[in-house]
Amino acid sequence: MNSRIVLNRVVTIAAIAGMVASAVVPSVLAATLLQEGDNLSGFIRNTSPNLKYRNQSKRGAPTQTARGEDYTFAAQRGDAIEISVDAEDGSSLRPVLVLLAPGTGKQVAYDATLGLLKYRVPTAGIYRLLVIGQNNTRGRYTLSIAGLSAPATGQPVGQVPQADQVMRDVLRLNIIGCGVPNVSRIKIGAEERCTRDVDPGQYVYNETSRSISLIDPRRDLIAQRLQLTVLDRCPASTTSIARIATLDPQDGREYVYCATPNRFVSAGNYRYDIGRDELKPADATAQTPPLAQPTSTPINDPRRTLLQDAYGLRVLDNCPPDRTNLVVASFPESSQTYIYCATPNRVVTAGQYVYNPSTDKLAPASKPADACTVSVGGICLVK
Repeated sequence: MNSRIVLNRVVTIAAIAGMVASAVVPSVLAATLLQEGDNLSGFIRNTSPNLKYRNQSKRGAPTQTARGEDYTFAAQRGDAIEISVDAEDGSSLRPVLVLLAPGTGKQVAYDATLGLLKYRVPTAGIYRLLVIGQNNTRGRYTLSIAGLSAPATGQPVGQVPQADQVMRDVLRLNIIGCGVPNVSRIKIGAEERCTRDVDPGQYVYNETSRSISLIDPRRDLIAQRLQLTVLDRCPASTTSIARIATLDPQDGREYVYCATPNRFVSAGNYRYDIGRDELKPADATAQTPPLAQPTSTPINDPRRTLLQDAYGLRVLDNCPPDRTNLVVASFPESSQTYIYCATPNRVVTAGQYVYNPSTDKLAPASKPADACTVSVGGICLVK
């Protein structure tokens, strides 16, 4: 059975020296804006961002790191806010609530027992709320907030994040937490917001046209590798087009694309294997084309992104035969193993690591990882 090389996060965050106690580890997901009376669903999972906090109930308690979700809200001086988080029935989640002050990011309120946080606001501004899974617990929850007053007359509009204004005033979309399933993620500048008002997927906001367009890495991959012009949607009659079905290894769903035939790919039905980079006819009318040489990473990979953004590692496009002086991290998943190669830095030294899903950490490998036999766009297929 084939195994693919991909990469994942490395070493324990505790090894990163010099971090401020109240700081938050950079997150892939943007914070969600809360408003008065909101009652929304959240989900802390293994892919939720790592957040730092301190147990204020114990004097001198060290800074801790755990998975959680990130929220913001605008509060006025004197607001008596109440924030509650209830774990879903049957969930093992033990929520920790942490409140950070505007500007400084100083931790000003904390709860790890009641799922309830009460706070009298001394200074107006944008506050940050962290909902964290204590002791690596995961699960769904419901979050509600009350006690926020309306903004004062003449309050600068800049206090509300631009992304939230675009969602509300331009796109007319409701914002929900990014931790819930089947959401649409919309990239607005350097920020990201989530909604369920459009079909699930990844979108980007165009400020010129004031509209959003779908980002589809599978579509881009098929167009690049097969040198095809992919249509926006499949026509009613598919007799004169190339119809290509592919299974996304990230979400396990099948997607179908239609394209104009060319000299390599004739009209007909095909199946494209992303992992093997292999196109096969699904009927007798289709012809197997030669694939172009890979020029980039086939699909957007959250593990690669996390390793680069959170830990400062430069990930290589391909794993070389000699990996003695590299960071080699393997991520066992079902019947496959994903491995990445990266240049070491001060935090992550050269060596081989194996991801442990129970501890959410990489441990030194007990034996060398299998060598690559085929490399496609930075993904190594181990046979």
